[in-house]
Amino acid sequence: MSHITTIILALLPQKRSIRISLVVFLVLLLFIATTMRFHITGDFEGLYVLKSDKALLCDIQDDLFLGEKDRLLFRMEFEPLYDFFRGIMHHGVQETHLQYEWNNRNGNGFVVSHLPGGYKFLTCFGRFLDTEGHVPEGLFVGGGLPFAKSSNAEVTMNETGMAFYTGKEWHHLWCNVNEGLISRTHQIAYPSAWKFLGSRVLEANENKLIIKSSHEVLLDGVPIHIDRYAFFNAGETFFVLAVVIRNDGPVETGYQYVYGDEPWVGDYGSSLGNVGWVKDKLYYYEGSVDPKKYSFAGLWDVGNPAVPAERRPGVVFTGMANFIEWLGDIKPDLVYFSNTIGDYAEESKKVPLSSETNRVIFLQWDTRSIKPNEKQTILLGLGMAGFDPITSYPVKPVVQLSDKDLAYIREH
Repeated sequence: MSHITTIILALLPQKRSIRISLVVFLVLLLFIATTMRFHITGDFEGLYVLKSDKALLCDIQDDLFLGEKDRLLFRMEFEPLYDFFRGIMHHGVQETHLQYEWNNRNGNGFVVSHLPGGYKFLTCFGRFLDTEGHVPEGLFVGGGLPFAKSSNAEVTMNETGMAFYTGKEWHHLWCNVNEGLISRTHQIAYPSAWKFLGSRVLEANENKLIIKSSHEVLLDGVPIHIDRYAFFNAGETFFVLAVVIRNDGPVETGYQYVYGDEPWVGDYGSSLGNVGWVKDKLYYYEGSVDPKKYSFAGLWDVGNPAVPAERRPGVVFTGMANFIEWLGDIKPDLVYFSNTIGDYAEESKKVPLSSETNRVIFLQWDTRSIKPNEKQTILLGLGMAGFDPITSYPVKPVVQLSDKDLAYIREH
């Protein structure tokens, strides 16, 4: 080290004051390099200094993800600067349009569907830390807006995952969705373990948005390629997710697919009031839904009469309802409501949906065989339900893909 220092000093200007300044600068650089960790995603939302969890002084980042706010020490937002230089297109409060940001390289972003009356429908993708502290890259629902774009530049937890703005406040619809592929030998590949191959926006204007992310995962040693597509249309409170699974290996293999959530409908962090619903029935108890008889299910924040605390006078719920619809030919083999991920009681057992934080809805596809070069496509619609003006019962919007949308899946 002393030899290197001698060489550096020999190369520095001879004027003493300049040499001292440069030495101080080099020492400062060395200090920064050995005590700070830099994580530059390319989002460039701002400058964020976080308390380090790796025995260093701090982490320096250009974005802040859901789950990191508690470590935040200092922030400087770049959004006001961006707005100044690019100018902001102000839409009338009645104008329906889509707004989005997407990072192709990191596979994260958000979509806001602006609706008449100042209502907003928000979906975030890949902007959260999973239970292992990893960030899933790609079209995986979850996380919050960039810090500067959250309401009042503060992280509003209702404004995360998928959410709806009433003109006065945000209500939560879907959280960080739990999904994964399971091999025949019961190896589970969660999204953050999938190799991210990249992403891109296929079509974007104020009325239409199509995003694609690509991934690869090994199931029992066989490479499986996954393309995910998200389709948004202005004025709609849902999007369609296409999951295209292709066997890139030389041999046939099999997989299970699971998709679900404890969505905390109404308010982030709380399952209180959430009951299951389908087209013609409410689920106050754990139970399964016949995926052949029904094409969708959801949770409704209306209060569960099977839970005494939710029958008390004065207890009020938001009335928000979400839904998930299974489209296309490959339908789930099991759909259930439960207080526990991965297990449920039959409805006849009368186990109330009573968990304060973990009332779940899950879809499961049993093991499917897939041959080399074969493609299999799972189509899902996810979003917010409307309501019947007479009965106030939730009503699922019409969800469908156009021929042009289907062509994107076939050709890209």
